[in-house]
Amino acid sequence: MKDMKKIINYLFAAIKKERILLTFIIIIFILGLVFGSLFINFVSNDDKTMLINQVTSYFNNISKLSDSVFGIKAMLPEIVNNSLQLLLIFVLGISMIGLFAVIIIIFFKGFTIGVTLGTILLKYKLKGVLASVLYVAPCLVINTLIYIFMSFFALNAAIKFLKALFKKDSLNFKSFLGKYLLAFLTSLILISINTLIDSYLTPFLLKLFTFMT
Repeated sequence: MKDMKKIINYLFAAIKKERILLTFIIIIFILGLVFGSLFINFVSNDDKTMLINQVTSYFNNISKLSDSVFGIKAMLPEIVNNSLQLLLIFVLGISMIGLFAVIIIIFFKGFTIGVTLGTILLKYKLKGVLASVLYVAPCLVINTLIYIFMSFFALNAAIKFLKALFKKDSLNFKSFLGKYLLAFLTSLILISINTLIDSYLTPFLLKLFTFMT
């Protein structure tokens, strides 16, 4: 219990110390979200139709499957997918290109969510506001926060790594890597728990929406 408290205190202390970096990451994500939401207005009619059909098909599949079947089918692939994405961010944090690559990833994360929400609003109009709320709450919000959390530590690691490499700043690599690995493992545990909940909760919420429409 004490060890867990120490881990939580360390993670929050690191975030508090680099609040500017965290703010920067959040801004990048929001920019991606805004661009993604607006993107749907500038694509061709054929592309709009394709995106709308994908959203409609997703909603229809949910309404046809039982909650347990959908949960099992969705859970494992999502855990693997999210874990691989977090692993990619982790590796990039200790690479030469990490500083730029992680920024691109977090922007693209916001962009894809924005495109999805924009498509839902385009398809369902005012009812799409309700669908968007059901889609993003609460699991997608938590999922996004976990990605921002991991991206923060990856960028922080990339900056320290580059400073040590080019400015010859002293860096205790063993301690540095251990703390960075701790952030990664925390992200993996949180994303797995959230995916487990999401696999059952989101289908229920979106079924509620399809019933109402």
